[in-house]
Amino acid sequence: METRVLLCGMGGYGENYVKEYLERDVLGSTLVGIADPFAQKSPLYADVMAKNIPVYDSMDSFYAHDRADLAIISSPIHTHFPYVMSALEHGSCVLTEKPVCFDLNQFQKMIDKSRSTGLFVAVGYQLCFSKEVLALKKDIIDGMYGKPVRMKTIRLMRRNDVYYGRSSWAGALRCGGELVYDSPFTNACAHQFQNMVFLLGKKMDESATTVSCKGILAKIRPNITNCDTASLEFVTDDGVVLQYHASHAVDEAKVGPLSVYEFENGTVEQGESGFVGRLNDGTVRDYTGIDKGERLEKLWESIRCVQEGRVPVCTLKTAFEHTHAVLMAQQMGVRDLSSRAESKKDDKGIVYYTIDGLGKELVNAYAQWRIADI
Repeated sequence: METRVLLCGMGGYGENYVKEYLERDVLGSTLVGIADPFAQKSPLYADVMAKNIPVYDSMDSFYAHDRADLAIISSPIHTHFPYVMSALEHGSCVLTEKPVCFDLNQFQKMIDKSRSTGLFVAVGYQLCFSKEVLALKKDIIDGMYGKPVRMKTIRLMRRNDVYYGRSSWAGALRCGGELVYDSPFTNACAHQFQNMVFLLGKKMDESATTVSCKGILAKIRPNITNCDTASLEFVTDDGVVLQYHASHAVDEAKVGPLSVYEFENGTVEQGESGFVGRLNDGTVRDYTGIDKGERLEKLWESIRCVQEGRVPVCTLKTAFEHTHAVLMAQQMGVRDLSSRAESKKDDKGIVYYTIDGLGKELVNAYAQWRIADI
């Protein structure tokens, strides 16, 4: 039986889904519609038209004429809740991009609707769908590494005026009346935090819960309302310390993702090639050789789950802890350091903002297991 797929939002990250269907056979599934009122602005619009893929100005317009087994929500953050609810109400399973939302009442309503309809809502944290990460998590659950002790991660990604000018919600606290809390922690570098709590989940489809947060959220770029830099320390309900460092306001074009996960029986490190575990008895568990899956494995796995009547590992339940942690961190407030910001131009001549030595301090804080002194 044909698996019918609706894509909501073909701009920005949504282009990846469009390309996947333009270039490949995704397990025999069919992209039967794209819902996007601004579809004509996409550089892929002509290719979509050439493939005779119907384009609608809204999800409601699509559902008035057709049905879908899976709805992909790749629209702006503040639209996730209504679109997920609409898809479920129309009988579609869902793959939504992260972050899901930052309204706990809305989050619970989505969970309740998913349960009542029997339809899953997968959340697109790529690492949670990576086969090497899933293999590592299985080893952790099986007790190979023993009790977790502490974890840390860093990812620095310099972002310029083009990045922050791409949408009305980039770097914003709110958009369309909804909380979006856009920052490296919530968006581009969210995967590194989610992976820590995901790996500490007691079951494959669970994440650990954090109970405390300290550190700093800082705003370096002058014309945003939320943070662009984070140096945070969380503690889980099992007493595991999680340190997280990320920034878009650094001179360095890219640092990481790098991670160290310490356990009583060994250590797992993430480098450029992936994850490698080293046990105290000298045994090495190299996960880098494991096939990571397709370039959009989250899509392929969601399609498989629809076809096989399964539920993906990373659902609303699994993803909730990221929302919870962001809300805890945001309650501390954002420190405005924009008066110290220096305007520079990158190799393409586009303006970015930084504080002298910020990237080096974040790297040093990561190396020394501490919160950065900004």
